[in-house]
Amino acid sequence: MFDATMKTAAEATLTQMKQAFQGFATVPVQFHVAPAVEEFAARGAQTAKAHLADADAAARKAAASAEALSVSLAGAHADLTRAAVESAVANATMAIDAVQHVLAASTLQEALQRQGDFLKAFGEANLTRAQDGLARARDVATDSVKAMQAEAATFTAGFKAA
Repeated sequence: MFDATMKTAAEATLTQMKQAFQGFATVPVQFHVAPAVEEFAARGAQTAKAHLADADAAARKAAASAEALSVSLAGAHADLTRAAVESAVANATMAIDAVQHVLAASTLQEALQRQGDFLKAFGEANLTRAQDGLARARDVATDSVKAMQAEAATFTAGFKAA
């Protein structure tokens, strides 16, 4: 039963296709398009090409800006990483110097005083480093957001103009 149904459906479809092709056989070989329609289509094509070129230029500019922003962020990240490494080296150097300085004390009280001085200097140095690092990170984030906002405004303005 299924085969008979499929065969009937296929024959009906083929009959419809044959009728459609026969209908196309009666259509004249040449279509005449009015000159106004040709001009309209040509102007539309030129306008579309111009808008496509503008969109391409805007996309390329946005990509270049994104690349510059990425490079800038990578540089800022490298700067922050470099500062963290320098801070670690400075802390290690301070600690080694403090150990030598404490060991050179002649009395226990002098050693405790030297250790207290080291802890104070160590804390102050790290607080200053942390403040500088946070200020640098804040500046990078602010500059990045401003750059992204400017690029987004430029990019969307290009679409509004189109």
